Amino acid sequence: MAEKYVAVDVGSSNGKIYTGELTHDRTLNIQEVGRFETPRMMYQNHLCINVYGIYEQILKVLAELGRAGVEIRSLGVDTWASDFGIIDGQGAVQGIPVFYRDTRTEHTMEYVEEKIGYRRLYELTTQRKLKDTTLHQLIALLRENPEALGDGKKILFLGDLLMYLLSGNPISEISAASYSQMFSMRKGSWEDEVFDIFGVPKSAQPKVVPAGTRLGLVEQSIADWCGTNRFQIVAPAVHDTSSASVVVPVDERKNWAFIATGTWFLVSMELPEPADNEMSYRYNLSNTALAFGKTLCKRNVMAMWLIQECRRKWNAMGMNLSFPEIVERAVESRLFAGVVDTECNAFFNPQDMPGEIVKYLSDTGQGCFAETDVGQIARIIYESVALKCAYALEALKKTTGRQVDTLYIIGGANAVTVLNQYIANVTNTEVITGAKEASCAGNILLQAYGMGEVESEEEIREISRNTFPQTHYYPEDTEIWKEQYIRFCEICRLEPV
Repeated sequence: MAEKYVAVDVGSSNGKIYTGELTHDRTLNIQEVGRFETPRMMYQNHLCINVYGIYEQILKVLAELGRAGVEIRSLGVDTWASDFGIIDGQGAVQGIPVFYRDTRTEHTMEYVEEKIGYRRLYELTTQRKLKDTTLHQLIALLRENPEALGDGKKILFLGDLLMYLLSGNPISEISAASYSQMFSMRKGSWEDEVFDIFGVPKSAQPKVVPAGTRLGLVEQSIADWCGTNRFQIVAPAVHDTSSASVVVPVDERKNWAFIATGTWFLVSMELPEPADNEMSYRYNLSNTALAFGKTLCKRNVMAMWLIQECRRKWNAMGMNLSFPEIVERAVESRLFAGVVDTECNAFFNPQDMPGEIVKYLSDTGQGCFAETDVGQIARIIYESVALKCAYALEALKKTTGRQVDTLYIIGGANAVTVLNQYIANVTNTEVITGAKEASCAGNILLQAYGMGEVESEEEIREISRNTFPQTHYYPEDTEIWKEQYIRFCEICRLEPV
């Protein structure tokens, strides 16, 4: 039996665990072996991610693989960025990570502006203005407890922390570190000036390594407990989008960009180095790290979070809706009934997402809608996500000076075919979908790179093209969508690009 790679992919709504192996014809054979809701909990007055619950799910799957006699070659973890845990000088984990949607970062943005100014912070870190970054969370943490990072304590981002629990090696992979707003992409190291200005001890900085780094063997006690062989822990690109990016099935003869889809849509380009600083700042783009020394220039678009939270509220009302049912109702609803800026602060973590959307539509003079009108609200969200993606893509094109002939869409939300078509329409660009489980696939293939089974990003992309079917979408009704884009920018008060 061939040895298996194990990919743990933790999103803010759910986690997935896959095994994978490369076949003789250079395709990737992957299989889902675990799925769970990402456990959140209220702990000491904060909304937290129960990292121990995630760890327990990993051990459960490993035990199942052990009982099945599966030989494991390596394991890696990818997650979203920003959230972190703390280990003390003796290596013990302190508390649990606070979720980035917790309210503790309220008013930290004003403090950052006062202390350094976002323009200067951007010069140092090339990270966009967001209130949920690691920096903002650390400011909030140190306000509550100024000694929280004393005595040799270190921060570890969520994916790094889970791999630490398995290997005992406290490192940070560069894609996660670069997302923190405390890391210099141009220097490739922590930005000490930011640590000094905000009183964060530099001793809290973990060592940073590239994707594909072997962190060491899983602890013997864990292998014994789960009944597995003692396998390697290999860091993929820990930021899930960075892992996903390596399996974009690109045709290098064309100019391309991609959207990694999920709770957030990350409208992205792969660059050899960070983009123009002035233009990136103007359009609120981030430049963070990819595998193979490349840069991810992107804009975050809050996307499926709105649908997820609407569904949660609707199902609490007893509607019992599946995601495909929501899409079906959306398609049957009125075209261009309204638009919302999906990144409006009211949508960040509301108790009643449909209610907030209805309020936004009313406040912007777009009419009265019912919270229970599932199809219409969903259609407004899908159209608005497409319009905001178009805005982000225009910002990328203007910043980099690059044209885009092909836009790839990867990740689970590319199963929403109507949304793929909307994006093709409003961007007037050919859209090609790739791997749905792109983060898992990229995670596995970066482990294979770290273990010496593949040699380059080009080889990884060839494997991806061989493995995952691609669907093409061509622009339709572009003049109508162009008019709606102008209307969208006006209503949402977005600076035209």
